[in-house]
Amino acid sequence: MGKKKKEVCPYCNKSFAYLSRHKCKIKERVEGPLDEKSDVERRIERIEEKRKQFNRPLRKDEKLILNLINREKNILFEDLLLLSNKEHDDLEEIIDLLALQSKIKMVRELVDA
Repeated sequence: MGKKKKEVCPYCNKSFAYLSRHKCKIKERVEGPLDEKSDVERRIERIEEKRKQFNRPLRKDEKLILNLINREKNILFEDLLLLSNKEHDDLEEIIDLLALQSKIKMVRELVDA
Protein backbone atom coordinates (compact mmCIF):
# COMPACT_ATOMS: atom_id res chain seq x y z
CA MET A 1 0.00 0.00 0.00
CA GLY A 2 1.37 3.38 -0.96
CA LYS A 3 1.72 6.48 1.10
CA LYS A 4 -1.27 8.81 1.27
CA LYS A 5 -0.82 11.96 -0.75
CA LYS A 6 -0.47 15.01 1.46
CA GLU A 7 -3.09 17.73 1.17
CA VAL A 8 -2.25 21.44 1.37
CA CYS A 9 -4.23 23.79 3.59
CA PRO A 10 -5.46 26.76 1.50
CA TYR A 11 -5.06 29.12 4.45
CA CYS A 12 -1.61 28.39 5.88
CA ASN A 13 -0.14 26.49 2.87
CA LYS A 14 1.18 23.63 5.04
CA SER A 15 0.94 19.98 3.98
CA PHE A 16 -1.03 17.44 6.01
CA ALA A 17 -1.81 13.77 5.55
CA TYR A 18 -5.36 14.38 6.76
CA LEU A 19 -6.48 17.93 6.02
CA SER A 20 -9.88 17.35 7.62
CA ARG A 21 -8.20 16.87 11.02
CA HIS A 22 -6.16 20.07 10.69
CA LYS A 23 -7.27 22.89 12.97
CA CYS A 24 -6.03 25.94 11.11
CA LYS A 25 -5.59 29.03 13.27
CA ILE A 26 -5.38 31.29 10.21
CA LYS A 27 -8.76 30.01 8.98
CA GLU A 28 -10.32 30.91 12.32
CA ARG A 29 -8.91 34.43 12.09
CA VAL A 30 -10.11 34.88 8.50
CA GLU A 31 -13.57 33.34 8.81
CA GLY A 32 -14.16 33.80 12.50
CA PRO A 33 -14.97 31.03 14.95
CA LEU A 34 -17.94 28.82 14.20
CA ASP A 35 -20.50 29.56 16.84
CA GLU A 36 -23.61 27.48 16.70
CA LYS A 37 -26.43 29.34 18.37
CA SER A 38 -29.36 27.51 19.79
CA ASP A 39 -32.95 28.37 18.92
CA VAL A 40 -33.37 30.03 22.30
CA GLU A 41 -30.36 32.32 21.73
CA ARG A 42 -31.62 33.28 18.26
CA ARG A 43 -35.07 33.98 19.71
CA ILE A 44 -33.56 36.18 22.42
CA GLU A 45 -31.63 38.13 19.76
CA ARG A 46 -34.81 38.67 17.73
CA ILE A 47 -36.62 39.91 20.84
CA GLU A 48 -33.75 42.34 21.55
CA GLU A 49 -33.97 43.65 17.97
CA LYS A 50 -37.72 44.17 18.37
CA ARG A 51 -37.12 45.97 21.66
CA LYS A 52 -34.61 48.31 19.99
CA GLN A 53 -37.13 49.02 17.23
CA PHE A 54 -39.81 49.65 19.85
CA ASN A 55 -37.76 52.21 21.78
CA ARG A 56 -36.20 54.22 18.98
CA PRO A 57 -37.61 57.59 17.83
CA LEU A 58 -39.45 57.83 14.51
CA ARG A 59 -37.61 58.78 11.34
CA LYS A 60 -38.74 61.47 8.92
CA ASP A 61 -40.62 59.17 6.54
CA GLU A 62 -42.23 57.33 9.45
CA LYS A 63 -43.47 60.62 10.90
CA LEU A 64 -44.86 61.54 7.49
CA ILE A 65 -46.83 58.29 7.28
CA LEU A 66 -48.07 58.72 10.86
CA ASN A 67 -49.29 62.25 10.05
CA LEU A 68 -51.11 60.97 6.95
CA ILE A 69 -52.81 58.24 8.97
CA ASN A 70 -53.79 60.65 11.76
CA ARG A 71 -55.16 63.16 9.25
CA GLU A 72 -57.23 60.60 7.32
CA LYS A 73 -58.30 58.60 10.43
CA ASN A 74 -59.56 55.48 8.56
CA ILE A 75 -57.49 54.79 5.47
CA LEU A 76 -56.89 51.73 3.34
CA PHE A 77 -53.39 50.52 2.64
CA GLU A 78 -53.72 51.09 -1.11
CA ASP A 79 -54.86 54.70 -0.55
CA LEU A 80 -51.97 55.28 1.84
CA LEU A 81 -49.64 53.80 -0.77
CA LEU A 82 -50.84 56.37 -3.31
CA LEU A 83 -50.67 59.30 -0.87
CA SER A 84 -47.21 58.48 0.45
CA ASN A 85 -45.44 57.61 -2.84
CA LYS A 86 -43.56 54.82 -1.03
CA GLU A 87 -42.72 51.32 -2.19
CA HIS A 88 -45.14 48.61 -1.04
CA ASP A 89 -42.58 46.78 1.14
CA ASP A 90 -41.22 50.01 2.68
CA LEU A 91 -44.70 51.19 3.60
CA GLU A 92 -45.55 47.81 5.08
CA GLU A 93 -42.42 47.92 7.29
CA ILE A 94 -43.26 51.46 8.45
CA ILE A 95 -46.83 50.48 9.30
CA ASP A 96 -45.63 47.40 11.20
CA LEU A 97 -43.23 49.60 13.17
CA LEU A 98 -45.94 52.15 13.98
CA ALA A 99 -48.25 49.36 15.12
CA LEU A 100 -45.43 47.83 17.19
CA GLN A 101 -44.86 51.17 18.91
CA SER A 102 -48.65 51.51 19.48
CA LYS A 103 -48.75 54.74 17.49
CA ILE A 104 -51.56 53.41 15.29
CA LYS A 105 -54.28 50.81 15.50
CA MET A 106 -54.26 48.50 12.52
CA VAL A 107 -57.03 46.20 11.29
CA ARG A 108 -56.24 43.80 8.46
CA GLU A 109 -59.23 43.05 6.26
CA LEU A 110 -59.59 41.53 2.83
CA VAL A 111 -61.09 44.21 0.56
CA ASP A 112 -61.25 42.39 -2.78
CA ALA A 113 -61.37 38.64 -3.13
